[in-house]
Amino acid sequence: PPDQAVALALAAHPDLRAAEAALSTAEASRSASSLFLSNPSANAWATPDGARAEIGVGQPLSLSGEGWHARRGARASADATSASLDRTRRELAAAVRIAYVDAVVASGVVQVAREGSELADRLSFVVRRRHEEGEASTLDLRLARLAEVQATTRLLEARRLEADALRALSALVLTTVSADDLVDDPLVAAPDIEGMAEAERSDVASAEAALDAARADLRRARAATLPPLTVGLGVDVEDGATFVGPSVGVTIPLFDRNQTGRAQAVGAVDVAEGRLASIRAVADTERDTSRLRLEEAEAAAEALAGSDVALARAALTSIESGVLAGEIDLGTAVLLQTQVLDGEAAVVTLRGLLADARIDRLLALDDDALIGGVR
Repeated sequence: PPDQAVALALAAHPDLRAAEAALSTAEASRSASSLFLSNPSANAWATPDGARAEIGVGQPLSLSGEGWHARRGARASADATSASLDRTRRELAAAVRIAYVDAVVASGVVQVAREGSELADRLSFVVRRRHEEGEASTLDLRLARLAEVQATTRLLEARRLEADALRALSALVLTTVSADDLVDDPLVAAPDIEGMAEAERSDVASAEAALDAARADLRRARAATLPPLTVGLGVDVEDGATFVGPSVGVTIPLFDRNQTGRAQAVGAVDVAEGRLASIRAVADTERDTSRLRLEEAEAAAEALAGSDVALARAALTSIESGVLAGEIDLGTAVLLQTQVLDGEAAVVTLRGLLADARIDRLLALDDDALIGGVR
């Protein structure tokens, strides 16, 4: 079933594992900068006879706000990665459902092609018998043979497309998939769309948080122009006397004032702003186009309601009966058979396109129904 296929993909797909690993990394970075940016340092030395020894500890402290900006940037980065993970889940679920629909449609077309091939075989057999009895012309025999070849070619091509669709689906669900595992109706793979407000999408939220992180990193880079102050404590032992006192150390920013870091941070902000604008534009376009696409697909499906596979199969039976009764000549039967088979395949494809349009709309709305969640 489609929901089981989605669950299999969400359980172990490498794209999702990579997104989860990225979130773990972002959370670790935020944890590492929660108190101090740098670890404390310690140093000690002593003479061989122990007459003199010295030990000192120090902790670098930023007085320019670098630590505060670093913590803010780490939080924003974690938020961006978390939102990106949400979007990855929905995109993966949508990809699985679309691949499932493609596989169901491909299998349905194989069934149509098989019916056509079987009909062509039966008609060819009848024509051969009639030709042997002198009731059918050589032209009829050749037409029957060509119809048989055409039907076989259609079946083999349908099998090729079915194999490609099943392989694509198995690559997403990470398990072997066969046509017998699929449902018959592609619409089963597309959750129903209920009325819902167009909330902010997770990919847009991720891009906004990434921009916040880039801006925080820029402020951090500017604050890092002033190096941190190392504050510590020193203990000096000399000839039995102990001296204890504070220590202060600082790097003089004479040559390196973090020029490279500031330039890189400015560029990162520009990139984040451009990426946010791009994602927003794509999100708005996807909402509009998916709505129009779904409306047209539903209107077409409603207008063609009643044109189902059973109707096409009945038409094939009528064609065969007409040929056997001598009411339809073979040339006309071949043309009618091709039209009916194309129409039957189109019925299957139409339901697949409607399912695909629903899934596309759900993804454009960032709907949790794709992964089986609650809105």
